[in-house]
Amino acid sequence: MNRFTSHFSQPKLIAIFLSAVFLFAANSSWAQGKAHFSLGAKLDFSTWKGNNQNGASFEDKSSMLGLEAKVQHAKWFGGLTLSGGKFEFDTTAPTRLTNPLAASSEPVSIKRGEVDLILGYRVWPRIALFIDIKNVTNEWSIDGYKVEYTGIGFGISGHRPVSPEWTLFGNFGVVPMNIKADGNDVGDAVRTALNAGFLYRINHRMNLSIGLQNQFQTDDYDNGSEQTHEIGSLTIGINAAL
Repeated sequence: MNRFTSHFSQPKLIAIFLSAVFLFAANSSWAQGKAHFSLGAKLDFSTWKGNNQNGASFEDKSSMLGLEAKVQHAKWFGGLTLSGGKFEFDTTAPTRLTNPLAASSEPVSIKRGEVDLILGYRVWPRIALFIDIKNVTNEWSIDGYKVEYTGIGFGISGHRPVSPEWTLFGNFGVVPMNIKADGNDVGDAVRTALNAGFLYRINHRMNLSIGLQNQFQTDDYDNGSEQTHEIGSLTIGINAAL
């Protein structure tokens, strides 16, 4: 493996490739039509909870800040979202499959980062299908230990205007993922996510959104054990057309 690919997993390379495709398309063949670009930011007030392999439960609340870039052309759309935050578990924390922490190591701080690259197509005026390339990294602050999830999934989204200013929206997605602990394959996971909320049009260029999201994930490790994660969030965001 060369120096470049040793620093990037396959889904990351796909994400970089598709990002380049989006930029190329926006400046060549899409130039024949009109592409719409927008930038945004969001704040997730999240609760991360779940059950470890031994049945012990964990839970913590924190906020995650996200940045978004979106493009739309005719029935096609794409988007890139980067988000991150830190969770601090005062009692029980998510256990580590390899290199476990010593007993009484709490509080445990975990930095969480998420990358989502979306490519979708509107099949009906208010319904769209999309693929989701996702990368999630959990890094323990005490020693830099990392658990990384990568995968490609799919989903469906929809919206319905309820007034000139307000629009109801929702989406559902499923992403099968590979799990790496400090760079070693340790198992597989499946994540489902349900998101619903309202979009408020401030003016012709800016929108404000508020919604609820629930993500549920089951980690199936190669040693036969299982760990579950659930993240529920209240999300507030703002988006501006360029």
